[in-house]
Amino acid sequence: MKNIVMLVHTEEGFSPPESVYLSDEEYGRGLQCFVAGAVDAVIINRETRTFHLAKRRFKPVPGWWWIGGRRKPGELAEVAIARLFKRETKLDLPPYRFVLVASIDHQLKDRQQEPQELGCHMNAYTFVVELTPEELSSISLDEKEYESGARLTAFTKGDLVRANARQIILDLYDCVFWG
Repeated sequence: MKNIVMLVHTEEGFSPPESVYLSDEEYGRGLQCFVAGAVDAVIINRETRTFHLAKRRFKPVPGWWWIGGRRKPGELAEVAIARLFKRETKLDLPPYRFVLVASIDHQLKDRQQEPQELGCHMNAYTFVVELTPEELSSISLDEKEYESGARLTAFTKGDLVRANARQIILDLYDCVFWG
């Protein structure tokens, strides 16, 4: 795995603004001004060299994908991914379990909300997490995010190719299982 350096600079006196949810229209206008910040986590098994993915229900990334979402203002990336991982899997892990492996710049052609053709540009800190068999079997995926009855599926590189996985998944696989 390649080394990633992540530095956090917090100026003395910084106070994060209260996190608010915007209407679809307001969020769409924001996407026209800013690159959104996100965090993602890929469940891996180093021994079997597999990614565990689930089928997401909605744009901008339907189909096989990993776990994650938007960060809140002032939220450290490790804290954000632990929060989102718990929300989407019901598994409560401490932030130190997540290992940063990449910063991915996603430029996606459309989004779930109107206007869909607006697309979405986001930068995601992407982490990996390795789970025990007990943790893996205890996961219950959020049906708001994933297809009804969706389960995590283990994929080798060949499995990902046969499943027509997105190129970014194949690229991340190569980064994680380098060599």
